[in-house]
Amino acid sequence: MTEGLIRTFIAIELPPELKTRLAGLRDALPIPSQAVKWVNPESMHLTIKFLGDTPLSQIPNIIKGLEEAAQVCHAFTLSTTRIGTFPSLSSPKVIWLGLHGEIEKLNTLFAEVEKNISGLGFPAEKRDFAPHLTLGRLKEVAAKSDLQTAAESLKTAPPFPKTSFKASHICLFQSQLLAAGPVYTRLAQISLA
Repeated sequence: MTEGLIRTFIAIELPPELKTRLAGLRDALPIPSQAVKWVNPESMHLTIKFLGDTPLSQIPNIIKGLEEAAQVCHAFTLSTTRIGTFPSLSSPKVIWLGLHGEIEKLNTLFAEVEKNISGLGFPAEKRDFAPHLTLGRLKEVAAKSDLQTAAESLKTAPPFPKTSFKASHICLFQSQLLAAGPVYTRLAQISLA
């Protein structure tokens, strides 16, 4: 008999007022709607680590690892910065909003999570941690002209008004991929020291 699996990730939740501002930003960007799939603002979060398919039996161990990480990491403040794209502005695939502020504390949290979770069968990231909020993904089927318009729109987009928020806890989420979009369910919330 196979053990049940669920898709999970570790993230910092965003305050409701920031989600509202992000919805306004998304709506203000002059990008053709047929070129991008926007992230629902209610679902936006700061991903620390995507775990993927996770055995149900590992959930208590993951929570314990997060509790241990939280004991040595203090709450911190982050602020939004500029809009950017991965992999580049000339060839956008993901539209994101950058973060700055107490990044060293965020990096400490990331390192502690990696240390406590990697021994559970979730390999450490090979890429550097690049904190950002994903706003949308450019559709592969979008017309080339729409993608060019999107890239030009992002180059000339007005700066997003700086918004600060306090990261005071870390969460484990379940992610269910549905036709209407992903649904995230909080499985655990752990306060930082």
